[in-house]
Amino acid sequence: MRRLTPLLLAVAILVSGCTSGSDDPKPTATATGDDRSVTLAALRLDWPKAQGKLVVAKPPATPDGFDDATYARMAKVLTTWAKVAAVDDSVWHSNDPLAAITKALPAKAADTFTKQGKGVVSPHLRVANVFGDDVTVVGTPMITTAWKVTVDKDDADRPYVLLELQTRAAYEVRFKNGATRVIGVLRVHGLSAYKDTKDDFGVGGGWQEFGASDCALALDDALVPDSDREEGLADLATFLRVGKGSKLEMPKLSAPERVDDEYLKRCRDGQT
Repeated sequence: MRRLTPLLLAVAILVSGCTSGSDDPKPTATATGDDRSVTLAALRLDWPKAQGKLVVAKPPATPDGFDDATYARMAKVLTTWAKVAAVDDSVWHSNDPLAAITKALPAKAADTFTKQGKGVVSPHLRVANVFGDDVTVVGTPMITTAWKVTVDKDDADRPYVLLELQTRAAYEVRFKNGATRVIGVLRVHGLSAYKDTKDDFGVGGGWQEFGASDCALALDDALVPDSDREEGLADLATFLRVGKGSKLEMPKLSAPERVDDEYLKRCRDGQT
């Protein structure tokens, strides 16, 4: 996922999209009762289980010169936001996931975040991990997290801090009565603040899926497992590498992999 130049002052904006293969070694799924299934156990994941909660490490220390209380509030908001987007099962099949997300954000940040979503191809997936109507999340997802703090300056040379929290969520899912598959989602949530900011935070984020049917992201605005088992496993390789790491990382996407109007057109024309 590629970071773009900030569109708003002190706001991080990330491109969202799908992946098509990976240079990372393809994971091996051990045999199960159904040798076409891919499960979290078969992938030998030992990540924290997210049964109604999100296990998050302590955020980085407050950068010098910034207010401890404001920084702590940013971390708390990001943790709540990330939990709703990835763990809240009432959001997984919601027709209005944005409503749940904006409740987790301060009013001004919620307003900015809502405006950022106007005209996007996948408005539901922009804000949360939402699954197709015929997709069942089996059991409990496993999620790791990573923080990143950056101090930078705006065009007027004013310093600001950007705090980001990434979730790496692995879901065991089943489409209709088909075989079990695993879908992985990397999602970054970011808030930024100047030294004198109280609640008017900059806001941004981005997402990237692995193991899902690519065109369903654009046509259905939902996560649906890839029907090709081997392609799905190959797609998950990068996700698993990132999820096992300690640093926030969003893999770069080529232009054809970005979920945008051109991608939607190719899906409608059957050219992906």
